[in-house]
Amino acid sequence: MKKIIRVVLFTALLFAVSVNNMGTGSAATKEFKDVPKKHPNYEAIQAIQEAGYISGYPDGTFRPSQSISRKHVAKLLDKALKLPDYTAGKVIYKDVPKNHAYYSSIMNLTEAGIFSGGLDGKFNPEAPITRIQMAKVLDLAYDFNMTTYDSFEDVNRNHWGYVHATALAASGVARGDQGRFYPNRTVTRAHYAEFLNRAIEAKKADPTLGKVTKNKAIDLSNRLTNLIEYTLIEGKRQKKTFAQIRPELLKYATSEFVEGNLREYYPYVCTECDQFLFPFQLRTEFKLRFDFTQTSPNRISVQTVEFGDGLAHGGFVGYLFKQDAGKWKMEDYTYDLVGKKNFKLTIEEAEQIIRNDYLLYNDTVWVTYKSKKQVTGKDIVSNEKYTYDVYTFTIVTDYGTETVEVDSDSGMYY
Repeated sequence: MKKIIRVVLFTALLFAVSVNNMGTGSAATKEFKDVPKKHPNYEAIQAIQEAGYISGYPDGTFRPSQSISRKHVAKLLDKALKLPDYTAGKVIYKDVPKNHAYYSSIMNLTEAGIFSGGLDGKFNPEAPITRIQMAKVLDLAYDFNMTTYDSFEDVNRNHWGYVHATALAASGVARGDQGRFYPNRTVTRAHYAEFLNRAIEAKKADPTLGKVTKNKAIDLSNRLTNLIEYTLIEGKRQKKTFAQIRPELLKYATSEFVEGNLREYYPYVCTECDQFLFPFQLRTEFKLRFDFTQTSPNRISVQTVEFGDGLAHGGFVGYLFKQDAGKWKMEDYTYDLVGKKNFKLTIEEAEQIIRNDYLLYNDTVWVTYKSKKQVTGKDIVSNEKYTYDVYTFTIVTDYGTETVEVDSDSGMYY
């Protein structure tokens, strides 16, 4: 029995040495016995080693296929981010006392809002980290921008980690495998080295990450709307009261918005229909009609549109975001239906709407403008009549040729 205990302790010590034996500067690059140059993650592993974040095991191996634990992820990320030391000295997790070898790193990341524990008050430092948990950690650590949608077929908007996996995909950090992310698979040491290295390189390539730019405004317009919508729908699906989901909503919206707009809307949340509080996946809209202004250091105003699509009539969309204690939150949201005041789309904009939508399902798309006509519509709010143009296009795709008309007032095509 004593022999078994000694073996277990020795193995644990070796694993700890492989992560903890790090310099503050660049480490001398060496080759690991089990990571040949042909290994798919060779370059990332070497880069992380050269940066001084890993050193491998005393026997000269890296053990790339071994799962990486949550505590080791915390240690490596703490080193990479160079976070300030946690000084409060509190014990937050039942299983991470002050004398825990990884207490400082775990608490540094917790204080920064990057890591969190379970509902049972534990951090589970020895547990392996899954790919979707890793996506959340890296997304929060590097403040990536969610500027795309639906990157992976197995992480849709009903998944709690949707925004994180999508943000990593938009930043080039996560690429998936034939359209899948495999969110519940555990992360190996080699794969974590790859992801961490990509995250570091993505941050270097875009020094504006974390700053107020158009991409940040787009990120907030995508991220916060998805997180709020997910919380509302999941709350309704689990038959929770508004009081029960309120603490979660306050992470993403101001108390005024939560108590006003969201409390009023919650009784009408539908879990089985295509009815949403916010516009659904604005792709071409953000390319053609997206403006933002930083009205103050802690406020961003966004003005965009939602084109009509059969479910939506089309309208002018307004978001107001407020930075509260370092975190951006939804402060206000407006939606004005098109009518007498409408988009007045140009021929070029109408063509781009068609092209972008058809390219979602076709490899090649040819769009040719044919003609336009003027028709009369009625404002559904004021009942006033107004005129607008309807453009006709011929579309050639992989599946044949068709004729499409686009309403210039709403962007609806048929």
